[in-house]
Amino acid sequence: MSTQYKTLTTRHIATLAGTALLPLVVAIGLAPSPVEANFLIDTAEAQQGQGQGQGGGRDLLNIGRGKGNGFGAGGEGRTLESDIFRDAASGSGRGQGQGQGQGGSSDRGGKPDGTGGGGGDNAKGDDYGDIVVILRDDDGTPILDDNGNVQPCLVIGCTEEDTDSYTQLVEVEEGDFEMPEGIIPVEFGRLNVARSPESVVEHSLTELLSKLDGEAITAETLADMTDEAGRLLVTNDDGTVSTIDSPLENFAFYVALIDAAGSDPTADSYTLSITTSPMGDDPVESFSMTVDADVVLTLAASAFSAASDKYGDLTVDEIMNITSFVGLDAALSSLVDGSGYEYTTTIDPDDDVTSTRESLYDTMIWVLAPVEGTDYFEQVQVNLLEVVPFNTVPSIDVDSDGIDTFTQQADDAVQVLEYVHDFSLDVE
Repeated sequence: MSTQYKTLTTRHIATLAGTALLPLVVAIGLAPSPVEANFLIDTAEAQQGQGQGQGGGRDLLNIGRGKGNGFGAGGEGRTLESDIFRDAASGSGRGQGQGQGQGGSSDRGGKPDGTGGGGGDNAKGDDYGDIVVILRDDDGTPILDDNGNVQPCLVIGCTEEDTDSYTQLVEVEEGDFEMPEGIIPVEFGRLNVARSPESVVEHSLTELLSKLDGEAITAETLADMTDEAGRLLVTNDDGTVSTIDSPLENFAFYVALIDAAGSDPTADSYTLSITTSPMGDDPVESFSMTVDADVVLTLAASAFSAASDKYGDLTVDEIMNITSFVGLDAALSSLVDGSGYEYTTTIDPDDDVTSTRESLYDTMIWVLAPVEGTDYFEQVQVNLLEVVPFNTVPSIDVDSDGIDTFTQQADDAVQVLEYVHDFSLDVE
């Protein structure tokens, strides 16, 4: 399938083996100047329903989440990622916008979890300030009260059975509800990238696919094509191997995987394919890679972790809200609640089956460790399973699937990534 935008000559093709379709379009640029200088990296207008930025740049795509329009702020000497991960309060020449919307958790014109609301003050960096930890079902969907409202948690890991662990919104006037005291805000860190314009994610996906063009990831090739933390590896022309460590590229990969698998959960494999004309002229460029269905969620968990803060813990609400920002929360819920997903962290003594965590992280790596009783360090090999301080994500249902389990898998990858980042050595 091919789509021609009236204002662009950019085209896209996204095909999936079977019947699934990945509706992504790539726009690398409209002029010979670097596209990074023209992207709008404001924090939320397009995603919150209606927004309009004001700045010195120009509109690249005139498309966004919901009804949002983004108008870029041009600049020199910046990179795409430094713009996105900047402190919102320090941005200069950036647009200010107001968002308004209401709807369900997957409504791109409203806020996640159906909270609606307007856009915040971009200069203060407090967009989505009312997104809080809420009571959720095992598939990640909000559990609503009798008034159809979300129910904020008072403690991390609140459960429907423990009625003291969550509360309801406060009705200040008939039909008008506000957040109560004691709520827990959701921290997003650098995953705020999810609130950038769609074109940013599409550009990053193109960058990733151009490095992995023609590759196929299966259960058999997974270990050879990923590092200890599950990030994708690329073999360069000179034979060296490098890691896809860009948060933007990893987030774009996460979006592509969930979008593809959510479009056709029964497919055996998915081919992510993009065709684009970088400068608006022929010849076009095409890149593609294939991913088997049985490794999609493993790759998605690792990609999400690589896009998040290296130091920190992932939570159910962080994953669900970030995924909701790109309109894929319903797809993620169906995937983690499906019969094809399972992630286990322990080994059943009565069952001689390796846990998923063990199969992924039973790896020896070289580290620089202190010599006991001295001020010296030495190179030693350690097993990641024995040295990484894994967290325990609170369970919603005690089983091996669901959003709590997927969060555990993604957080495991974060902890491995943190350890590898801090201690590993490149030893031949």
